[in-house]
Amino acid sequence: MSKQKIIIPTVKFDTNGFNQILKVISIITSNPKKSFDFDFSKCSRLDHHGVVLLGGISRYVNFQNSKLARTLIRAFNGEPFATAGVMFDVNSMSELIRKNLIENNFLSHFTQSGFSGYAQGDYIGYREHTTKLDEDNIAEHLNDQWLSDDKVKLSGALKPEIVSRIFEIFMNAYGHGTSIQALSQLGVYSCGQYDRKENTLSLSVLDFGPGIVNNVMEYNQDIETPSDALEWALTRGNSTETDSIKKGMARGLGFDLLSDFVKLNNGEIRVYSNKVSAKIIDGSDFTISESEYDLPGTLVSIKINCDNKYYHFKSENTQQTKYF
Repeated sequence: MSKQKIIIPTVKFDTNGFNQILKVISIITSNPKKSFDFDFSKCSRLDHHGVVLLGGISRYVNFQNSKLARTLIRAFNGEPFATAGVMFDVNSMSELIRKNLIENNFLSHFTQSGFSGYAQGDYIGYREHTTKLDEDNIAEHLNDQWLSDDKVKLSGALKPEIVSRIFEIFMNAYGHGTSIQALSQLGVYSCGQYDRKENTLSLSVLDFGPGIVNNVMEYNQDIETPSDALEWALTRGNSTETDSIKKGMARGLGFDLLSDFVKLNNGEIRVYSNKVSAKIIDGSDFTISESEYDLPGTLVSIKINCDNKYYHFKSENTQQTKYF
């Protein structure tokens, strides 16, 4: 089986960084049934969304090739042979990249070199959520580790609401992703990052389902374009809680209160699904555009500024100034 070297670029949390890593993903998904060597010699930075995409695409390649192997084994009377997959060239990584990928427990998922990972680090951690969603662990992780009080100051009433909206992203990844995808074994992937230098908190969630855009267009025959489909998914009320959605209906993304908070915080939300993207940047509403590269699934990425301001609902009795 053929082998292809993939040069991993520098991946920052900006439009160019997303395009660079999505280009890599597009190259691989266009022909995944081969071996890939990931070369990091040109990668000086790898933000959390790059980490989660590399982890997810590695599982995607492994699944595609194991499926092919099972087919070939049957064809050749059960004779065993080596299957293709992804190899991470750790020797090509800079010390910084290698250190980060050890500390966020990423390399321990993909190497046999004794990397055990560490519980703490600037990266909050790469996680693989397989076919069963561990709701309690995810909720605890979001509340106690990712959105901890030392990073972002939220009122007692607001914090559980924000956590529940972020948790809904995981639920929707299963709803519009793994529960109906052909590759159900792949599950959902997430990675968080706390950047002490930039004082930002980030999280990305990825699934390889049909994609929210494809799901919406399949179940909403009146929606004609991918951009309109993503706009529907982002519309307030079109979510897992929409009463009018019939059984099996595509889920929205449930970004109502979360998007309000991110805009007030001057943070970012980016959504990539199929060949469409949407983003909130610098306090703007969602802007939707066609994406240059096709992602067979859905990626949701959030960045929050840890600005030492106190956020609360306007109705709460407090002397602090930031509210919504």
